[in-house]
Amino acid sequence: MARLLIQGHCVASPFMTRARFTLNGQDSPTLRSLLSGEPHAVRGSTAAFALTLAGRHLELGPAHFYHPHVTVDEKDGRRALAALEAGRGEGCEVTVRPVGGECFRHLLHDAAPGSGWTPVPLELPGFTEPC
Repeated sequence: MARLLIQGHCVASPFMTRARFTLNGQDSPTLRSLLSGEPHAVRGSTAAFALTLAGRHLELGPAHFYHPHVTVDEKDGRRALAALEAGRGEGCEVTVRPVGGECFRHLLHDAAPGSGWTPVPLELPGFTEPC
């Protein structure tokens, strides 16, 4: 996975099956739709993406993550919608998960892959490819 990311490829990470976001208080029909349980695409970034390999920590730098179909955990969605209704959405945290038990896709910040957000296979013998 690290080698493929460094080479500029998009990979599905078996280590990231959910993401947690903090709302900034801004409301929108798209946000309400997501919080109501409709699947949506989500893209985010992290300032420091790292992997642990054989007990060693490998810093890969800033990265983006994406999935075309995520849903919000139901309890988080209800709580966040109520907070938005009350004008207290800022700071509310929600967890999103890719539909069907899939994993988020990763791409290093400076990469310009030809395949876009289509993950390349990890091709590890004896390892089931993450979705």
